[in-house]
This record gives sequence, C-alpha cells and structure tokens, in this order.
Amino acid sequence: MVRTLITSKGQTTVPVEIRRNWKGMEILWEACPDGTARVRPAPDVMTLFGAARSPTPRDKSEKARARELMGRGDRGK
Repeated sequence: MVRTLITSKGQTTVPVEIRRNWKGMEILWEACPDGTARVRPAPDVMTLFGAARSPTPRDKSEKARARELMGRGDRGK
C-alpha cells in the first residue's frame, strides 16, 4: 500500500510502481457505498473488440429484416 496526498486542486500522483504495471494513461475511479474508492486502469478499447460477438453465425436475412422493420428497406447497405 502506498500513501499519496491530494493537492488543493484535487490532484494526486499514481505511484510509479503502479503506473508501470498498468501501462495506460487513463484510470477509472469508483465511489463505493462505504465511503472508500476503487481506482483501476481503464480497459484498452481494442482489448474489448469482439467481446460481445456471438459464436453462432448470423442468419443472412437478419440484417435485411431489421432494416425492413425500421422502415429503411435496402438504403442502408
């Protein structure tokens, strides 16, 4: 555990040991109900790429059907 100060401008320094492990420039702050806070590195967007992809192949008519239901027809190709 490392202790740092919060400046009058509300800033603090992330210790170098932690910055080296995180290898990122953005962090997330989460206020917890018990008054504490969690600080963690923001995930790299590229690591999330494809995370929600379904392993099941899509039905080829699914996109056309969705456009039809939205009233767009074939204009959105």
